[in-house]
Amino acid sequence: MEAPPEEREMDLLLPPPPELGNTVVELEQAGARFGDRWVFRDLTLSLKPGQCTGIVGRNGAGKTTLLRLCLGERLPDAGAVTIGKKVVFNYIDQTRMQLNDANTVLTEIAGGSDTVMFGTQTMSARTYLQRFLFPDERLRESVAHLSGGERARLMLAKVLKTGGNVLVLDEPTNDLDLPSLRLLEEALADFDGSVLVVSHDRYFLDRICDQIVAFEDTGVVVQPGNYSYYLEKRRTREVPAPVTAPVTQPAPSKPARARKLSFKEQRELAGIEDVIQTAEARVTELEATLNDPKFYATRAKEAAGLAAELDAAKAEVVRLYARWEELEQVTHS
Repeated sequence: MEAPPEEREMDLLLPPPPELGNTVVELEQAGARFGDRWVFRDLTLSLKPGQCTGIVGRNGAGKTTLLRLCLGERLPDAGAVTIGKKVVFNYIDQTRMQLNDANTVLTEIAGGSDTVMFGTQTMSARTYLQRFLFPDERLRESVAHLSGGERARLMLAKVLKTGGNVLVLDEPTNDLDLPSLRLLEEALADFDGSVLVVSHDRYFLDRICDQIVAFEDTGVVVQPGNYSYYLEKRRTREVPAPVTAPVTQPAPSKPARARKLSFKEQRELAGIEDVIQTAEARVTELEATLNDPKFYATRAKEAAGLAAELDAAKAEVVRLYARWEELEQVTHS
């Protein structure tokens, strides 16, 4: 009997970064404004070699403006920005995370050449694409005919080969399926350069970040640690200071009883892990369906509906994790 085909894994490697000096990017009391309105001011921030910095905040808060300051594309309106002499940026924004459906897989990566530049090294385009699970027979395939998962892998192959020692990623998770996202996380965790990433994906930020820059309503906060640690510190900051009774008039009183979970909430907490696993399994199932080339050959009309269902399923997973965190806080209060 013929042996079953070997299941291959994608070998996602980032080009070795050029050497970084002691200074990567330093902001000292930096500020930016549009007209009379300050987007932010008095921001002191340091990017270090081997460090990943996440930028979070609502749309329009100033995240892109901060990126432009760090990239040297805009001068600060206050303070100073210093960029190290050895810094080589690789800026991956939403424009670069696009594919030309008219191209073949090989043309999209190498143009008319048989080789690609992998950082400072020359590599066979076929060898490079094999790392992203594209066999030779798929290289002449039109990009328009790729499945969702194949398109995600091709986007990674396209934007990561450039190299650089400071990766700047603007919402990199929007167009990636879960397997590709996990591989990107692993590659970034092993990257020796610096990473600056804007994202709304809290789980992505939790896995890769060493510090968080958060645009809050009251200003910009720089917090060491990942996103969950930032949230913990933010909750601590938001707790109102206790009102102290006058010392001259002590009045005995019973200590306020901490709220406990109701019986219904206890049952909800006991079963929430299983509910989350079910919700995540549904996300995985929908992604597998949408990434299957056979689906588009026979059920293409269902794509829009399933994509909407996938978005709703992902939102439900986020909601469940938030609810789990809320219940756990009551348990440990």
